[in-house]
Amino acid sequence: MCQMLLGLGSMWILINMMHENNTMSQHLFIRCFISLMKKIASDYQFGLRLSILCSLILTGSVHAQPSVPVSESLEAYRMVSEWINDWQVPPQDSVDIYTTPLSAVVVSVWVDGKVIGRGSRASLEPSTTLVWSAVSDAIERSNAKLRTSDDDLSETVLEALASRVLVTLEMSDVLVPMSKSEIELPGFGYTPGVLGVGVARGDQLAIAGPESMLVRSTDMTQSAMAIANDLAGDGSAVLKTPQELIESGYKFYRFEPVVLSPPGIGMGAEFVDRGGRVIRRSEISIQSITDMSEKVAEHLIGRVWDGNRAYGLMGTLDPVKGTNESRFAQPFQQGLGAFALLRFSTNGSQRIHRDAMVAGKSILRDLAIIESDEQAPWDDQLGACIAVIALSELQLVDILSDKELNQLRIQSLAVLDGLYSKESGFNELVPGGSQGLVAYSIVRAGRLDPTDRTELARNAISQLIEDTPAPAIVAQMPFLGWAQLELSADQEQVVHDTTLMDMRELVWEHQLRREDLAWMDRDLEGGIVFTSAKTPLPSWLSMRPLAIIATMLGDSRLTPGSISSGELPKHLSKQIEAIRFIRQLCATDSILHLYSDPESAQWGVRMAIWDQRMPVEVDAMALLTLSETSRSLDQVLAKSAAE
Repeated sequence: MCQMLLGLGSMWILINMMHENNTMSQHLFIRCFISLMKKIASDYQFGLRLSILCSLILTGSVHAQPSVPVSESLEAYRMVSEWINDWQVPPQDSVDIYTTPLSAVVVSVWVDGKVIGRGSRASLEPSTTLVWSAVSDAIERSNAKLRTSDDDLSETVLEALASRVLVTLEMSDVLVPMSKSEIELPGFGYTPGVLGVGVARGDQLAIAGPESMLVRSTDMTQSAMAIANDLAGDGSAVLKTPQELIESGYKFYRFEPVVLSPPGIGMGAEFVDRGGRVIRRSEISIQSITDMSEKVAEHLIGRVWDGNRAYGLMGTLDPVKGTNESRFAQPFQQGLGAFALLRFSTNGSQRIHRDAMVAGKSILRDLAIIESDEQAPWDDQLGACIAVIALSELQLVDILSDKELNQLRIQSLAVLDGLYSKESGFNELVPGGSQGLVAYSIVRAGRLDPTDRTELARNAISQLIEDTPAPAIVAQMPFLGWAQLELSADQEQVVHDTTLMDMRELVWEHQLRREDLAWMDRDLEGGIVFTSAKTPLPSWLSMRPLAIIATMLGDSRLTPGSISSGELPKHLSKQIEAIRFIRQLCATDSILHLYSDPESAQWGVRMAIWDQRMPVEVDAMALLTLSETSRSLDQVLAKSAAE
């Protein structure tokens, strides 16, 4: 009964959103509603997640582009830059301090990738002096952080500082009161990093811009609660919900700012969205995909430990802090990174491909050398499986002649052979979502020793497909799909081919299209939404099915046709849209101003547009998706040329 109420509640939220947001796309509403009705009988949680998804992406669809005019935005930024460069603002009674009337302004002063001063001002009644006030606050806070005494900063210090300062400006002309339905939703019903939030308590009013949320990886609810706690002054707000705070007199507001930031020191300011720029679909081409794969590969190679210990790849990079969460990544991530680099290395013969081959072998060699604070990959089932897969990209003679690589081969195969049997099926130690990985490892193991595991692999694939509901099969990708394709390499038909084709159609059904999205969320276009996920928004997880779909593009058994005919154009178009989203996740251009060490972060792949962290697994999966897409396009073009 409770589950049914949850499902009905989801429908009510969706319908209520339609009424509150009159300009919401009727087309998308119908799609969401029909999908909800189809699923609600079999999966009540799906309905709840879908309502959250639609709310997060579409509640803001009543808003068009930010309304502060372009010319006045640029003029305001020019003023701010001059004041920061002079390290002082004009007198309060000067006529030079006025701007277009604004309700929210945030000015951030960055030095070497860190905010040394941030000033923010807000007013329910638009004011022409908010920019002046915010800059004054930012300079005052910067001085407090930079001064070592009560004396003013010397001209020498200020001149040296000028060459290192970068300024960002966020401004909006209206604060919009939050509705009850918004307050009740996770993140107040909006995707993180595009809207600012304001909180009022009595005559106090404080705000946070989206840029601060991006560097802290927080959403609007979390930021609002932090502001409320500051306004309370005694920590009491942290124990209450937003609804309880409203009942005690707090008010919540949102604003959609124009954000201006230069991509680097000494460069002109650009309008940015969610910290960077929105990638256009027209930027994605065969050549750009190749270039992108090379850049991501270069970034991944740069993450190899350069000390005197055999750590292989370093742990998750936090580019905001400029640090790695650990000295080394876990065995599975190490193996996946090596596999991605080795797979990429076969796509060409340029220096970057040779470097990728060297780096991939080095990572595997380091993986076999167990440092005192490391876990052996063969003590981790998933680590052993991915080690088998990565090693199989190398020539067996090269493995056998290398002590470390051969040790990794022997130990990993021994673990793999205990993870599946015809009689018992998958070992209970194998996580449910990793059974496809085991199946692919069994297929690939044939390249590493003479044991014939073909029938074992066929049984593992069949059992996994038979035991997994169709909507859940995507969680086994890309490894299950690669296992199916490689096991059927010499056959006219791919084993369980309908499973792969149905999976692909399901993925495309959950791909976000531009017409489905509000202006503020247009950077999500092409991403894949997993409605079973805890947070049903597109992220790096989109790449798991996209990697196998990329391989399927080049297999005429699954994607018949040519560049201009058959099924290929449809799936290629969808893949291009998906790669646009991957490109959006890549850290380049103006997003780098958020980072302490832009050089090390450049072309790293973020977990989400609003989550700046860069795990090795994310870089590796992006590289595999791009490499497989390039490989398939080469196959398609070669076939077309031959015909």
